[in-house]
Formats: sequence, C-alpha cells, structure tokens
Amino acid sequence: HPNCMLEWMNWMGSPKVQAQVAEWFGEAPANLGACDLTSDPKHCDTYHAKDEKYYDQIAFWKTPISDCGDDRGSECKTYDEWVQAWTEIKG
Repeated sequence: HPNCMLEWMNWMGSPKVQAQVAEWFGEAPANLGACDLTSDPKHCDTYHAKDEKYYDQIAFWKTPISDCGDDRGSECKTYDEWVQAWTEIKG
C-alpha cells in the first residue's frame, strides 16, 4: 500500500531510527541528524558520515560483465564465470 510505504520510509529515515540502523550495521547514517543520537559520540566520525571527500574514494561493486569498459574489450569475466571461479576458490 502506497501510504504504508511512505510511512515506513519516513520512519526509516528519521534520525532516531537511522542512529539505530547505522550502529547495528556499522555504517554511516543516511540522515546526519542521527549523529547526535548514536550511543557512541564518535560513530559518525568513525564511519566518515560528514566527510564528503571520503565518498569520492569509494568504489561500489558492480556485477561483472564481459565488456571491461575500456580498451580491453570483452576480455573480462561474466557474472557466471565469476561465480564459478569464486566457488572453486572457496570450495
């Protein structure tokens, strides 16, 4: 139901809930108002919540595809090949 979804999103985005979620998962909160509510006063410093330059250094994981996205062409591995190799490594 759309209204329930909006209520849940508002609740999840609230500073109080964001403080709890950030501490539970060990991450920066999405709502910086949560930084005043964490049990550890240094939580947001630890996870660089207010450090915008830090986020420029983050490389998010992307699903592997054969096209490397550069001049190597289609030399990279697909997701299926990646899963197979990972399964062989971890046994």
